[in-house]
Amino acid sequence: MSKNVIIDGLAVELTRKRIKRINMRIKSPDGRICISAPYSVPESEIISFVRAKRTWIDRSIAKVKERAEEHPEPASKAEKEQQRRELKRRIAARLPRIEQITGLRSNGWTVRDMHTRWGSCNTKTHHVNFSLMLAGRTDTELDYVILHELLHTVVPNHGPDFYAMMDSFMPGWKDIRKSMNR
Repeated sequence: MSKNVIIDGLAVELTRKRIKRINMRIKSPDGRICISAPYSVPESEIISFVRAKRTWIDRSIAKVKERAEEHPEPASKAEKEQQRRELKRRIAARLPRIEQITGLRSNGWTVRDMHTRWGSCNTKTHHVNFSLMLAGRTDTELDYVILHELLHTVVPNHGPDFYAMMDSFMPGWKDIRKSMNR
């Protein structure tokens, strides 16, 4: 059950669910505020939660909108499919080279229309997903995401081992990540 509420001038989409904690997301590309809350939490507590997070909300909305301006959504379904085809071609050309250099292997990959992450890896099946948002990124940035997800086939978390491997295979990865997440 979802409803729209206004909290201190902010339009919030509030959804009640069978969950334990209040969760908040800022949706791309328009910066919509979506909150999921347990059925048992009173609205007054949700209002307090939003007020406590106001600085983070304002910053996040600005980031989401800025990113949407820098990398706008394709205008049409046909344009999106063209981007998907081109990205698949680029990944198919770059992934085997990175697998050969690192000795790491994925058990398949997919391009998905993800809006909150550049990629993901199922650590059990070693299947990798790449975000369609990568279509507008450079080959260096694409290589960074490919390497990042391939490393998750052997290191499932972002601990010291993961970062040590990132450093060994791509010494400048931190600058690449910084530019991508700006």
